[in-house]
Amino acid sequence: MVTTTARRFTAHTNTAHVEAQRKRELGHIHQGKAALRWSEDDYRYHLRELTGKDSSAELDAVGRRKVLNHMATLGYTPKAAKFQPFDQAAKIKWLWKKIGEAGGLRDASAAALLTFVGRHTSTGVDDVKFLPTADASKVIEALKAMLDRAKRAQSPQGGAHG
Repeated sequence: MVTTTARRFTAHTNTAHVEAQRKRELGHIHQGKAALRWSEDDYRYHLRELTGKDSSAELDAVGRRKVLNHMATLGYTPKAAKFQPFDQAAKIKWLWKKIGEAGGLRDASAAALLTFVGRHTSTGVDDVKFLPTADASKVIEALKAMLDRAKRAQSPQGGAHG
């Protein structure tokens, strides 16, 4: 007799990503309510029928999905989200650009950024998008400090506090 054991998959999620997804879905639900021209009573009725909840704030991910799927059957489709989360690689590149604009860099090139990253993480990467989260966080903090210094140096007081 062959015995098989089911392997359980454990999802590791980023808390900030989960919260951003929740807010996005709640926004779509409220947009759907308006697009479908539901009164407050209609809205509460559908929430209770679909999920047993009286408020979308009480919904978990499954409940939000049920409501959005129901709205889709009624003709509502969320507008494509124009907002994209500002990932760490994008933030690193943005900060580097801002430091360069503030006059805080001798060389604002992409190659110079990779050299900077290598010095701060003791690792070499071909692109900042390949940085592990912890290393990217270190680089972001270092860049923020550099940007602050560059802005202070650029101010009329030259960084002097009055």
